[in-house]
Amino acid sequence: MSSTAKGNAFEDKVFEAVKKELNGDRLGLSPSLSSAFKKKGYYSRDRDSNIIVDVSIEVWLPSADHWSILWVCECKDYSGSIPVDDVEEFKAKLDQIAGVNKKGVMAVSGALHSGALRYARANGIGIVRLLPDDQVQHLLYQMTSAMLEEAFRLNPAEFSRALTRPDFVGENRDFYAASDGYIFGDWHSLLKASLHATQKAL
Repeated sequence: MSSTAKGNAFEDKVFEAVKKELNGDRLGLSPSLSSAFKKKGYYSRDRDSNIIVDVSIEVWLPSADHWSILWVCECKDYSGSIPVDDVEEFKAKLDQIAGVNKKGVMAVSGALHSGALRYARANGIGIVRLLPDDQVQHLLYQMTSAMLEEAFRLNPAEFSRALTRPDFVGENRDFYAASDGYIFGDWHSLLKASLHATQKAL
């Protein structure tokens, strides 16, 4: 598979997951007032043209002529580590999109350099790492419900390793995210927190 086809497949995976959460009415947003898009353009005053983003969610107030909340996701399907330059470039794109109440997230298959993760945190950019299938171990245990609850509790140290170590192997988990000082174990919790935090700013 070519690198372009591989990147497009990764974007499709992210888009389908985001659309499923939004259309399933699980985010506390009315699906009639919210829409998910892939490869949509948003106007940049600096460029006097549109910036095309990988995946986005728009939330509209009734009778409004412009979105009130914009959630933008940049997808990077790299086998190695994501450098800080890529995060800086994404931040520059977000800053150019006309309008307020924007939230940016990067979805990556590889890890981030520690400096890239620090830059993302300092600039309010969320990070999602989706581990490739060969970096996830599916382990079955004979456990009590209390032991299962402990096994699936979100561990900040584990999430830090997952986001910064290219060779990290997840146990029964392929999704690791961090945004606004919190960690998230699935699309549902990340999207709900991101969109509602932006909504409170209105």
